[in-house]
Amino acid sequence: MVDVIERKIRFTKTNTIFDKTDFNDNDEGELQAYNEMLADIKEMKEIEFVNKYLNIINKISVQFEGNQITDGNEIEKMSGYNNAVVSILKCINPIYEYEIKD
Repeated sequence: MVDVIERKIRFTKTNTIFDKTDFNDNDEGELQAYNEMLADIKEMKEIEFVNKYLNIINKISVQFEGNQITDGNEIEKMSGYNNAVVSILKCINPIYEYEIKD
């Protein structure tokens, strides 16, 4: 899992597919999530890791649904964070793409 997260970080930092200025906030959120997950995956058992990040995703979902995040840049950053977490959780178990609420 460490290798996967490190590859995601490298790709996010170096990809030339998208204009970096258009995705700056999104990339910032992704990198924040990947770096947090990288530190946690080294220290936590899988179930602890999954539970922590499922809870985070659920909290983000509640914030989005309740329109608690209104700043456009913050929305993009949180979307990037959310998408990064989901992409790693899907590597652990593909069902997490569809059943995020635990």
